[in-house]
Amino acid sequence: MQTKPLAHFSNKLNYLFARYDVSSFIFIRMSQHTFRPVASLRGKSVEKAAQFNRTDIDDLCNLATEMKSFVESGGVIDALRGKVMTPLFFENSSRTYSSFCGAMLKLGGGVVSLNLETSSIAKGETLSDTIRTMTSYSDVLVLRHPQQEALETAVKASPVPVMNGGNGTGEHPTQGLLDILTIRTELGTVDGLVVALVGDLKNGRTVHSLSKLLVNNFDIAELILVAPDVVQMPQEVLDAFQKPVKITRAAALSEDLVRRVDVLYTTRLQKERFSSAEDANALALFDTVKADLRINADTLKWAKEKMIVMHPLPRVDELCTSVDDDPRAAYFRQMRFGLFMRMAILFSVFSA
Repeated sequence: MQTKPLAHFSNKLNYLFARYDVSSFIFIRMSQHTFRPVASLRGKSVEKAAQFNRTDIDDLCNLATEMKSFVESGGVIDALRGKVMTPLFFENSSRTYSSFCGAMLKLGGGVVSLNLETSSIAKGETLSDTIRTMTSYSDVLVLRHPQQEALETAVKASPVPVMNGGNGTGEHPTQGLLDILTIRTELGTVDGLVVALVGDLKNGRTVHSLSKLLVNNFDIAELILVAPDVVQMPQEVLDAFQKPVKITRAAALSEDLVRRVDVLYTTRLQKERFSSAEDANALALFDTVKADLRINADTLKWAKEKMIVMHPLPRVDELCTSVDDDPRAAYFRQMRFGLFMRMAILFSVFSA
């Protein structure tokens, strides 16, 4: 069999690079597919919901959806070969930690993990020094920390992008973005929906980011905040809303409320955030009313046929397993969407 000379393949490559603007696209090995990154994220840290506009969110959702379809059809993305991510998790995590690691590996990159209990942090090393150390070996960091201000410290100390994996009771922006992707995919739109956020809205960073993304970038019909006063949505979150929106507060889930909602998003009580005597009183009060916030199969008898139940997980007793087999239970699919949203984010951060 006659083989083509090397010059033939060289000419082909020269044609491809002349044909496509490599500053706008990253070429994928082992496939003929090209993905367009979200340009506003190039080289940037992901810190908070406010840094995303509607175009950014739509583009990220489109990219994540495209990647999901490609990967689930057997495609292999090798765009981040040679790049390394380090997750620094000062709080426990299952989904955020694993999905960020999975996203990096799915993109062809590597992961360097640091066991905090056996690291120099146990010897008293500062967060800034730990950040500077790990960026010597990594191209991107993912930080989860119990203190809100730790994120700012890390971003200032780091010469590489930092992904906010949750900063205390502050925000969890990548969770909010994957939640938007879930809503959009499951219901076909985000605009015009009635969204109910249920549970510990004071300490739940996921609902802080999600509510800001929803109100500031979409035309939702109504935002319902279901929680007792001791764990209602903080005023500083409401003050961050840049558009008028109908807000309804409720202390319990009612039949009327459940019948109206398109998205029923529940969260667990963040017991690890309660430490003072005042907090102990709040915990005791919450314990007396938590039954009024619980979602089970009977709750969904009131709900629309086309609606979804979401939860960032883990759950405790606020969401009964009797809901799991209901097709409207989206929380396990929500986890899967998280992988592809974080792939889209990392891909865009590293784009040339």
